[in-house]
Amino acid sequence: MTMERWLDGIDVDLTLLETRDDPDEPWTRRALAGTSVGVDPMDAYEGAQELVEAVRLMVGGNLEGKAGLARILGRDGNDYQRSLWYAVAGRGALCVAADLHWLTGILATRAELWLRRRGQDQNVVKRPDPYVTDGPEGPVGQFQASFRLGAHWDGIADRR
Repeated sequence: MTMERWLDGIDVDLTLLETRDDPDEPWTRRALAGTSVGVDPMDAYEGAQELVEAVRLMVGGNLEGKAGLARILGRDGNDYQRSLWYAVAGRGALCVAADLHWLTGILATRAELWLRRRGQDQNVVKRPDPYVTDGPEGPVGQFQASFRLGAHWDGIADRR
């Protein structure tokens, strides 16, 4: 076995599964990890990164962040990004930003491993995709960029 083959057959969802099942992890991180299990590695990373960027702008007081979040929540795609947001919505703004940023670190490594191993024709596995449809399951809200955030965003992002 060459050094390049040592990861042959690796399950890229293992870190997410271990985090999801670890009672010592904060429950928000457990929820984010569980929500991401099985999602296509590139789709998961890109979707989470887009959400992180919107939250980063919101934390910085940039109104484009709220507009970005409104677009994400109102998009006619599967529910992955909405499930990430609603797993942390209502928590302190900095906790939301930190937990989502933490998730993108795991998802970036997962996506890199997935692409690298598949590019080398090595066996890489993940759990089945939990989203059985490309569209939303249920109604999607219509959000304006000026939607109202909770009081915990006062002084951080425009709450109107």
